[in-house]
Amino acid sequence: MGIRVLGPLEVVGGDGLPLPVGTPKVRTLLAVLVLAEGRPVPATTLIDRIWGPNPPAEALASLQVYVSHLRRILEPERLPRARSRVLTFDHTGYRLTVDPRRVDVVRFLALVAEAEHAADPRATERAATEALELWRGEPYADLGGQEYAAGAVARLGEARERARELRVSAVLRQGRHQEVVGELEALTHEHPLHEPLWALRALALYRCGRQGDALEVLRAARRTLADELGIDPGDELRELEQHILRQSPHLRHPGARTPLPAPPAASAPGPFQDFGPAGLTATPATGGRIGTGTDAPPRATAGRRGELAALDHLLEAGEAGRPGIALITGEPGIGKSHLAERVAVRGGDRGHAVAFARCPATPEAPPLWPWTRLLHQLVSGAAPEGTVPEGTVPTASGVSYETAGGHAAPGVGPCPQADPAPTEFEACESAAHLLAAHAVQRPVLIVLDDLHHAAPAMLRLVTHLVDTLTHARVTIVATARDWPAPRPALADTFAALARRHALRLPLAGLTPGELAELIAGHTSHDDLRSLHVRTGGNPLFAIELLRHTTAGASGGLPPGVRDLVHARIRSLPEPTGALLRAAAISGRHFDPVVAARLAGLTLDATLRHLELAMAAGLVSEGRPGRFAFVHALVQETLADGVSALRRARLNGAIDRTTTPLKITPVSRTGTDIGAAVRRGAGGGGCLVRRR
Repeated sequence: MGIRVLGPLEVVGGDGLPLPVGTPKVRTLLAVLVLAEGRPVPATTLIDRIWGPNPPAEALASLQVYVSHLRRILEPERLPRARSRVLTFDHTGYRLTVDPRRVDVVRFLALVAEAEHAADPRATERAATEALELWRGEPYADLGGQEYAAGAVARLGEARERARELRVSAVLRQGRHQEVVGELEALTHEHPLHEPLWALRALALYRCGRQGDALEVLRAARRTLADELGIDPGDELRELEQHILRQSPHLRHPGARTPLPAPPAASAPGPFQDFGPAGLTATPATGGRIGTGTDAPPRATAGRRGELAALDHLLEAGEAGRPGIALITGEPGIGKSHLAERVAVRGGDRGHAVAFARCPATPEAPPLWPWTRLLHQLVSGAAPEGTVPEGTVPTASGVSYETAGGHAAPGVGPCPQADPAPTEFEACESAAHLLAAHAVQRPVLIVLDDLHHAAPAMLRLVTHLVDTLTHARVTIVATARDWPAPRPALADTFAALARRHALRLPLAGLTPGELAELIAGHTSHDDLRSLHVRTGGNPLFAIELLRHTTAGASGGLPPGVRDLVHARIRSLPEPTGALLRAAAISGRHFDPVVAARLAGLTLDATLRHLELAMAAGLVSEGRPGRFAFVHALVQETLADGVSALRRARLNGAIDRTTTPLKITPVSRTGTDIGAAVRRGAGGGGCLVRRR
């Protein structure tokens, strides 16, 4: 049994043939349940999705009939009156519980992620091609372009374009440049503002012996960017043009580094990541650096001068044999990965051997997969002579096994061939010894991105390295989100690193001046102030909003921003999300008493939900007795998720709640609503009465 939503909805039986699903309303019901990604959907939400703001009186009864019909299709072997295991129901709503591998959209995103992280271009091509073969048309076509599905549809569209870029880039890296010239021409016409596509197209033409055509493509890219955005091409296109004019030898080599398109700012599942590590690849670099190729230059820098100075001191200490670790934390889009990238470039400029790895979000990845990536870069890049024997290869466990020669590297613990599955401790020891061996020749800088996704074994490896490498010239820089609250293994790692005097760098939003530096020349002073207020200085939010406006989008919010906010909301209980949506109608700043009335909750319950929202980085304490959404964009996203009918009801309730109410202290000592909120009192500290 399989479910397909990448195109018109289909339910496929065990024989591979589509099954009749039923009426359009039944198809809408199934599509909405798939869209929820295994989360419960309240009956009221399903009714609103199926019938809109004016459902018939018998809507609930009809919904139950549709559910029964779907259960018969999805579980043909289920006995009458037996409990459904696929389409379940409890007090939170209806939930679709199926093997994720049976849903094409889940399989599609997993394949794109696999292509993204594959080290071998053949593996990248295979995964990207398989992902694209699943695409049959507009995702969730049966939902008719409804606004509540717009974010998911946009995210899938971006993932599809990413898969296309990855596939053609992988083909080009294998030397089959003639195969992709036509496809790249089509892609640049579809996405004329995406500079990496122009770079790939020019490189493909150059390798086909068409130097003049390659230069004309770059000139066309320059004209397009100037006409559409009023900007010049980035460093990558300008440098590629110079290399073509000089006929640089490395451009003709089929195995030369191909300018991979920079990953979208938002990943994934966490499909929306921080600023990705542009220019940091697993490809060996020249000039004594590892993993710091110049396929794509660092992005324009802005702010973070204090953090960079602290990290420079950490690099200096590492060079002097005083190893250290820095932990960069913050919300998504705040620039953690970008700051780590800047440090990697600085480390490479100082002569460090630099290796970069991102901890994958997918649970299917081997626990020590990031270490495998780091090891691959260190071993294949510029390994000190004699430290790695010929035939030694990295394994998924992170340990080097001898495939020939029979001798372990000096300073690296032996890996006996008789034991194909070393213990975790042996893997950690081997990692520490290998880093120490490399650090004898020159300092080593390890950059670990998205540590919040790391498996417990990887977290223990990081702690082991910090404990063991007490005099080696090794520096570790890691990034992690600070929401939701760290899971126990990550919290333990943070605590262990704090005890070892790790450099903790929590990132806040850019100041107005730093934001102006980031987007210089792209907006007016008044627009800049508005942009800073709406985004709170979050660089990703600011850039996405600016691009959204520059592209001529008619109102609304960028899909990437919406999805980032929705990802945080999904991490919260449904009642918390409902409270936040109700509060968002009041504006960015809201009174918890009013929010409690709108959501039908006691003040005690409201404050508990607001604590969860604060932990998720959505809400902060404002003036005494009031709360505020951390960004105006958070409030706008939440408010946009409220249907017009419910919005009208909430606005009416706000008018009835705020206008005729007066808050009078109960105590003669001046107890106010702020004190009540700070105490977490369930309304006991104040009396709300009619005038």
